[in-house]
Amino acid sequence: MRRPLIVSLLLTLACSAVQAQTLRIATLDWAPYVGPDLPGHGLASRILDEALALNGDKAELVFLPWQRALNETREGRFDALMPAYLSADRSADFYTSMPLLDSQLGFFRRRDHALPIEPSNLESLRPYRIGVVRGYVNQTAFDQADYLTKDVVSSDWQNLEKLLRGRIDLAVADRYTGYQLLAQNAPALRDQVVFVEPPLDIKPLYVLVPRRRAEGEALAASLDRSLRTLRRSGRLQQLIAEAHLETAMRSREVATHPVAEQSPSSEQKSDERLQPGGITASPLLSWQASLL
Repeated sequence: MRRPLIVSLLLTLACSAVQAQTLRIATLDWAPYVGPDLPGHGLASRILDEALALNGDKAELVFLPWQRALNETREGRFDALMPAYLSADRSADFYTSMPLLDSQLGFFRRRDHALPIEPSNLESLRPYRIGVVRGYVNQTAFDQADYLTKDVVSSDWQNLEKLLRGRIDLAVADRYTGYQLLAQNAPALRDQVVFVEPPLDIKPLYVLVPRRRAEGEALAASLDRSLRTLRRSGRLQQLIAEAHLETAMRSREVATHPVAEQSPSSEQKSDERLQPGGITASPLLSWQASLL
């Protein structure tokens, strides 16, 4: 009498094994969210791995330059792209689920170069040279503001390096990415750059599934269910807390970076209210804002 039950269970397990898949995910080197040398390939990757594991699936990350990753995923050469901001144009080409987490997008400036700007008032940015990264979606109004002077580069670090050298006045970047890059590439200069408060925008980070992919909508729906399960269980919040993103701007003291010879002195502290790393004493916005 028990044999049919056992056979049914074995068939179910066999079907699950057949359905389990390894998804090829296009991504970029974008610390602290994702990177080939980060523990677990970064916070976004760890969240994605746990979401996929709920269905027995796993991810194979392919690290590419951002524009190539975006274009090739749009064409259906990859199963998904992450982590990515969402825009109206991208919504036409991709399915998505609830976001993995939020990021804080805004402007970096040199500490000794106080600028009378208000991120919410784009007109206040008119006099300045602003560094942006090619192919990145920022804030819609900012991206459409063709009256602003924007210098386009290929990476966030190129943007920050130009800022350190005084070639631009502002660099648009994610708060934690900016401090992470400074800690990695020019820790001795980290205090010479600060993040302008408040952020230009709070940007959810998504997994984008190309509409050209067969059963792409089903994959996005499955990811959505899994991410919501992680949230309800508290595991998603635990992963975010364990990442300690607020420490990404802290760095050890090492030899001066070569660009130091061409950058402004860090002795002038024009913003006494800033804590180490350029974070103000005011509370940060919730990382779970997009998960409610």
